[in-house]
Amino acid sequence: MQLLTLFALLGLLGSTLSKRSTLSARTQQDRCKQRAESAERNCWDGGPTLRFTYDPKTQKCDQFWESKCKEKSSNSFENFTECMTACNPTSKCLRTPIKHKGWIPWRTSFIFDIATMKCEEKKSLRKPSIGEEYNRFEKEKDCNNTCVPNLIEIVKSYN
Repeated sequence: MQLLTLFALLGLLGSTLSKRSTLSARTQQDRCKQRAESAERNCWDGGPTLRFTYDPKTQKCDQFWESKCKEKSSNSFENFTECMTACNPTSKCLRTPIKHKGWIPWRTSFIFDIATMKCEEKKSLRKPSIGEEYNRFEKEKDCNNTCVPNLIEIVKSYN
């Protein structure tokens, strides 16, 4: 009888944990769908801060100015990696590129370097593996469209 009670409790606990993880994933998806509004002016407690927000249409994160005047959006992240990991964790842009070796590199492909947030040309002897599970693209345009975030360019004038 005690064993039966134990199994019943374990079944309930497993069901509860499963619902909690589903709820957590749903909450995370909702977070990434929220619209982040860009700052329009400075506030009394300081200027805006550069952050990243996820765009569900492009399935990548872009930079924006977050205002300290408004309530902080939950779709606001400190950096690109944090944003992509939270909102698009299966993105090929987050995968570590596989290094291809060869004496006479003649095949060209492109990889996304998450540290520089740019696509880089790579050469290899044999045709590299390209597909959803690889951070490698045949065309630079495809790499840029899939991975490279829209970054805000800061222009300074010294007059």
